[in-house]
Amino acid sequence: MYIPKGTMPGRKSPAGRRRAGRTRAGIALALLVIAAGAAWGLIEDGKEGGEATAAVQALRHDLQTLWEWGDGQFEGGSKAADWTIRWDVSGRSGTMAALAPKLFTDEKGESLDKLVQNEGKTVSGVVPAYGGRLSLSLVQEDEAGERLMLLLQTERTLLRDRSMLLESAASLSEELARGGGDFASSLKAQGKAESEDPVRQMMKLANAESVDRYEDGGTVSETFYTGKLRSGIEAGRGKTANLQVAAHRETETGKTALALGIPVITGDYGGMGEEGDSSMPRPE
Repeated sequence: MYIPKGTMPGRKSPAGRRRAGRTRAGIALALLVIAAGAAWGLIEDGKEGGEATAAVQALRHDLQTLWEWGDGQFEGGSKAADWTIRWDVSGRSGTMAALAPKLFTDEKGESLDKLVQNEGKTVSGVVPAYGGRLSLSLVQEDEAGERLMLLLQTERTLLRDRSMLLESAASLSEELARGGGDFASSLKAQGKAESEDPVRQMMKLANAESVDRYEDGGTVSETFYTGKLRSGIEAGRGKTANLQVAAHRETETGKTALALGIPVITGDYGGMGEEGDSSMPRPE
């Protein structure tokens, strides 16, 4: 084998070997520092991401459970009910301005028609990809940041099935989390009751214990606690509530309007009273 002159490997001097050793040690130390920094970043991201993931998972679990319960309680099943998901969000200054353009876009990234009210503090519009109407409101703004309320109100012509509602809830929750906002969520489903006594039926279905009850003429509203849900709020006297069921007997039709809420029914009851009023009691 021919080896050109001057290309034969030579022995390194002791000083050269020491320099090479120091170089390798320096590279190894640098890689160790980089790896440690990356690991610490993953840990920190994991802390924040873990909290967001827990909130998303709790919402998904409770939404899926309420859909399953509602399937046997509403005329036409849960798909025939009107669903509302509400997120109460705490974020840094500028959260509203950052979220609005992202939420009101279609699947191609095109901006959707929307209504801007209250000097820009409320933005609403139909988003077909989410199966209904979105409403984003700036509730409070101060030195600590912003408090927002996001509502998804489904429309029967747009909501295909349970999977679509679950995917919409998860997508919106993750968008809020990416925007740096902490949130608490609540659910509401409304429709016509299938049974004569939906309040008692729901109590049995959820294996729930009564926390509070209100009854007035044709209206019954009862708040429960069940271990089958992950949400919960303080209900006073050391009790926790996470399910509210309200029923109103309509005198003209003889049918019963039914509203289900987790952890309670938020806002008004939207048509549960006579002639679409909100005369039924609201949770404190």
